[in-house]
Amino acid sequence: MTQLNTAAICAAVPARTVLPICAAARKYWLQHREASLNWLALGLLLAAWNASDDGAGKSVRRPDSLRGYQSVSVRAAHRIALNR
Repeated sequence: MTQLNTAAICAAVPARTVLPICAAARKYWLQHREASLNWLALGLLLAAWNASDDGAGKSVRRPDSLRGYQSVSVRAAHRIALNR
């Protein structure tokens, strides 16, 4: 990945065309900064929530008769629980 030399780019382009572009970009990011930070904070919150342990290791194990199935309906699990 090559690094851009912004000084060379700005030197090659006349100043009167660079300043309005930079001003427009600055205005855009100043207006959208808070929204971007809010999305970043939400992402960090969801990542932390996903990584937290809500007692997943303490959950009730699936009965032996239902372990071979990839998914089990609530009705089947309830029926097995009643037959115990």
